Amino acid sequence: MQNLLSNSFVVPLTVTPAGELRDTKGRAAQIQDGPHWYVLSDAGTELSEEFGSVLQREAMGRPDIGIFYVDQRLQRDKALDLRPEFDMALLLAYDYIGLPIAVQAKVLSKLQAAATTHGVAFSYALLLEAVQTGVAIGRIAQILATRDKRYPQVPRQDRQRVIKAWLGQDRSHFELRPGIAPYALQLRRNADDMPPVTLCIPTRQGSLGAGNRPFITGLLETIARLDYPMDRVQVIVGDDLADGSAYADRRWPFELTRIVTKRAPGEPFNYAKKMNQLWRLSQTEQVVLMNDDISADSTDWLQALLTFSMQEDVGGVGARLLYPNGTLQHAGMAGGLISTCAHTWLGWPADQPTYQDWAIVHREWSMVTGAVFATRRSVLEEINGFDEVFTLEFNDVDMCLRLKMLGYRIVYTPHAELVHHEKASRGETAPPGTDLNRFLKRWRTYLYNDPMFNPGLDRQSLALRPLATN
Repeated sequence: MQNLLSNSFVVPLTVTPAGELRDTKGRAAQIQDGPHWYVLSDAGTELSEEFGSVLQREAMGRPDIGIFYVDQRLQRDKALDLRPEFDMALLLAYDYIGLPIAVQAKVLSKLQAAATTHGVAFSYALLLEAVQTGVAIGRIAQILATRDKRYPQVPRQDRQRVIKAWLGQDRSHFELRPGIAPYALQLRRNADDMPPVTLCIPTRQGSLGAGNRPFITGLLETIARLDYPMDRVQVIVGDDLADGSAYADRRWPFELTRIVTKRAPGEPFNYAKKMNQLWRLSQTEQVVLMNDDISADSTDWLQALLTFSMQEDVGGVGARLLYPNGTLQHAGMAGGLISTCAHTWLGWPADQPTYQDWAIVHREWSMVTGAVFATRRSVLEEINGFDEVFTLEFNDVDMCLRLKMLGYRIVYTPHAELVHHEKASRGETAPPGTDLNRFLKRWRTYLYNDPMFNPGLDRQSLALRPLATN
């Protein structure tokens, strides 16, 4: 590594298993401020010959970044470890960055002491300290390191300790639970700290199967089973039919408001317009937009959604959605996938492993589906809700991207898992052909440079696998 980085711009250091920094001669590193960068690595990691030149180019082009991480090649698994742009939700789930990392000298000088106190979790603590102090972290989407195997996870209890220290005064509002993956964590807001929330649901009383029981009834029953204070739950149903006795005449443990959204003769269905009408009736800051063809066996999905949607820098949160047959319908959406944007692992068996376990950890995407979308009324007001020019398709994706342009994070959480009878709420109406053209004209450039994706992944595969050429 010393030969590969032999210039004054880059100073290589080794991080020991105890979290100590050593120079190339094995001595305790003396961190000095200056215009140079320190590259922190561990034993057995080989850096690319072009690491230094690429880092210098990226540092000059992105002067706001204080820490860079890179993509990696894994020799033992004959695989590639490809990452999204910096993702706070994913980092809380597990240390997806690991080593090596490049750290600006003044940043390392500032943060080293606090991170060192966490010993084995030094590099993980360094990243969270950087976030805490406003240091930007960026990805270099290029394979610049080779490891024998994937960077080993810091023990979960050590990461918990680091995160609790990072949460500081907010610690009392959150708890850290084991995630779905054995090494992962999930952030969860305490149940006794949940706010009033309004669930906005459009319906035309569509049904499926014998008995002609409308989907909206099943969804309301799902909501009634929630492990959530019912006196803090309000539901607004916008019904295309005048007669709502099939569900509205029942006694529900939450407050139900029903409005008739009957359309004029010949007026086409406009999902965006209808949803805008509903959320504007809400009286709470927390809002969840839902299709009526949703159900769930779990009782804590609302709490999982609001854990993130209550955070000021989050614009919206999407759920993990399954088809009735148990396959994946939604686990986040990637730009440029299948020529436009697409649901990752669509139709994938829900229990089948996915790349980097991304379907079973909370993480950020640029887009999530609007079928279950938690947000805040103030956020919707800021962007004037859905763009009603997208009557059927792309209105939810367009809304997510407009929120991204304002700097909001879009989060997916698998800890809110529900079943979605997709399109059952409005039938198999074909979307207008102009919607796709309008959507691509507006967002094509962003979609093919989606920061929460990785250019090394195959855009023709919903499985999110690395390109064969890599």
